[in-house]
Amino acid sequence: MASTRRKSAALALAVVGVAGLTLASAAQLNVNSASLGAGTDIVAACDDDGIDVTFTNGYSADEATYLTSAVTLGDVATACVGNDLRITLADADGASLAEITTTVAAGGPAYSLTSAVDAELVESVSVVISG
Repeated sequence: MASTRRKSAALALAVVGVAGLTLASAAQLNVNSASLGAGTDIVAACDDDGIDVTFTNGYSADEATYLTSAVTLGDVATACVGNDLRITLADADGASLAEITTTVAAGGPAYSLTSAVDAELVESVSVVISG
Protein backbone atom coordinates (compact mmCIF):
# COMPACT_ATOMS: atom_id res chain seq x y z
CA MET A 1 0.00 0.00 0.00
CA ALA A 2 2.90 2.36 0.80
CA SER A 3 4.28 1.66 -2.66
CA THR A 4 0.97 2.72 -4.26
CA ARG A 5 0.94 5.91 -2.19
CA ARG A 6 4.50 6.72 -3.27
CA LYS A 7 3.61 6.14 -6.91
CA SER A 8 0.53 8.36 -6.57
CA ALA A 9 2.57 11.06 -4.83
CA ALA A 10 5.29 10.83 -7.49
CA LEU A 11 2.69 11.07 -10.27
CA ALA A 12 1.02 14.06 -8.59
CA LEU A 13 4.40 15.72 -8.14
CA ALA A 14 5.24 15.12 -11.81
CA VAL A 15 1.93 16.66 -12.93
CA VAL A 16 2.48 19.69 -10.70
CA GLY A 17 6.06 19.99 -11.99
CA VAL A 18 4.99 19.89 -15.65
CA ALA A 19 2.21 22.40 -14.98
CA GLY A 20 4.70 24.67 -13.23
CA LEU A 21 7.13 24.47 -16.15
CA THR A 22 4.34 25.27 -18.58
CA LEU A 23 3.34 28.35 -16.59
CA ALA A 24 6.96 29.43 -16.24
CA SER A 25 7.54 29.05 -19.98
CA ALA A 26 4.40 31.01 -20.79
CA ALA A 27 5.45 33.77 -18.44
CA GLN A 28 8.71 34.18 -20.36
CA LEU A 29 7.05 34.72 -23.74
CA ASN A 30 7.19 38.37 -24.72
CA VAL A 31 5.35 40.02 -27.57
CA ASN A 32 6.56 43.42 -28.67
CA SER A 33 6.51 45.56 -31.76
CA ALA A 34 10.26 46.05 -31.92
CA SER A 35 10.59 43.78 -34.95
CA LEU A 36 7.78 45.05 -37.14
CA GLY A 37 7.18 48.39 -38.75
CA ALA A 38 4.15 49.59 -40.66
CA GLY A 39 3.06 52.84 -42.20
CA THR A 40 5.69 55.52 -41.86
CA ASP A 41 6.31 54.86 -38.18
CA ILE A 42 9.05 52.27 -38.30
CA VAL A 43 10.51 50.39 -35.39
CA ALA A 44 13.21 47.81 -35.88
CA ALA A 45 15.13 45.80 -33.34
CA CYS A 46 18.37 47.08 -34.89
CA ASP A 47 17.20 50.72 -35.06
CA ASP A 48 15.26 52.17 -32.16
CA ASP A 49 15.10 55.83 -33.20
CA GLY A 50 13.12 55.49 -36.43
CA ILE A 51 13.92 55.45 -40.13
CA ASP A 52 13.19 58.20 -42.63
CA VAL A 53 11.35 57.17 -45.81
CA THR A 54 11.46 59.20 -49.03
CA PHE A 55 10.28 58.40 -52.53
CA THR A 56 11.77 58.98 -55.96
CA ASN A 57 8.97 60.37 -58.14
CA GLY A 58 9.09 61.48 -61.73
CA TYR A 59 6.59 62.74 -64.25
CA SER A 60 5.63 60.32 -67.03
CA ALA A 61 4.43 62.17 -70.14
CA ASP A 62 3.26 58.83 -71.59
CA GLU A 63 0.95 58.22 -68.65
CA ALA A 64 0.36 61.91 -67.81
CA THR A 65 1.01 61.28 -64.11
CA TYR A 66 3.78 61.08 -61.54
CA LEU A 67 5.27 57.64 -60.94
CA THR A 68 7.12 56.36 -57.89
CA SER A 69 10.18 54.41 -59.00
CA ALA A 70 12.26 54.01 -55.81
CA VAL A 71 12.23 54.23 -52.02
CA THR A 72 15.11 55.60 -49.97
CA LEU A 73 15.55 54.80 -46.29
CA GLY A 74 17.46 57.35 -44.27
CA ASP A 75 18.89 57.40 -40.76
CA VAL A 76 19.18 53.59 -40.69
CA ALA A 77 21.40 52.32 -37.87
CA THR A 78 24.55 50.51 -38.97
CA ALA A 79 23.37 47.53 -36.89
CA CYS A 80 20.67 46.95 -39.54
CA VAL A 81 23.10 46.66 -42.48
CA GLY A 82 22.96 43.18 -43.99
CA ASN A 83 19.60 42.27 -42.43
CA ASP A 84 16.64 41.24 -44.56
CA LEU A 85 14.53 44.13 -45.81
CA ARG A 86 10.98 44.24 -47.15
CA ILE A 87 9.38 47.49 -48.30
CA THR A 88 5.73 47.43 -49.35
CA LEU A 89 3.86 50.32 -50.95
CA ALA A 90 0.09 50.07 -50.47
CA ASP A 91 -3.04 51.87 -51.67
CA ALA A 92 -5.85 53.32 -49.51
CA ASP A 93 -7.41 49.86 -49.08
CA GLY A 94 -4.11 48.38 -47.90
CA ALA A 95 -3.60 46.42 -51.11
CA SER A 96 0.03 46.06 -52.15
CA LEU A 97 1.05 48.17 -55.15
CA ALA A 98 4.71 47.15 -55.15
CA GLU A 99 7.18 45.32 -52.98
CA ILE A 100 10.95 45.36 -52.64
CA THR A 101 12.70 42.42 -51.00
CA THR A 102 16.45 42.71 -50.48
CA THR A 103 18.98 43.33 -47.70
CA VAL A 104 19.73 46.61 -45.94
CA ALA A 105 22.66 48.31 -47.64
CA ALA A 106 25.05 50.78 -46.04
CA GLY A 107 24.80 54.44 -46.97
CA GLY A 108 21.05 54.75 -47.53
CA PRO A 109 20.78 53.94 -51.24
CA ALA A 110 17.54 54.21 -53.21
CA TYR A 111 15.84 50.82 -53.49
CA SER A 112 14.32 50.61 -56.96
CA LEU A 113 10.90 49.18 -57.70
CA THR A 114 10.69 46.50 -60.38
CA SER A 115 8.10 48.66 -62.12
CA ALA A 116 7.05 52.19 -61.19
CA VAL A 117 3.63 52.78 -59.65
CA ASP A 118 1.24 55.73 -59.86
CA ALA A 119 2.42 58.03 -57.04
CA GLU A 120 -1.13 59.24 -56.47
CA LEU A 121 -2.19 55.72 -55.42
CA VAL A 122 0.51 55.28 -52.76
CA GLU A 123 -1.12 55.83 -49.37
CA SER A 124 1.20 53.92 -47.05
CA VAL A 125 4.57 52.26 -46.83
CA SER A 126 5.55 49.34 -44.64
CA VAL A 127 9.17 48.62 -43.85
CA VAL A 128 10.21 45.39 -42.17
CA ILE A 129 13.82 44.74 -41.17
CA SER A 130 14.53 41.30 -39.80
CA GLY A 131 17.46 39.05 -39.31
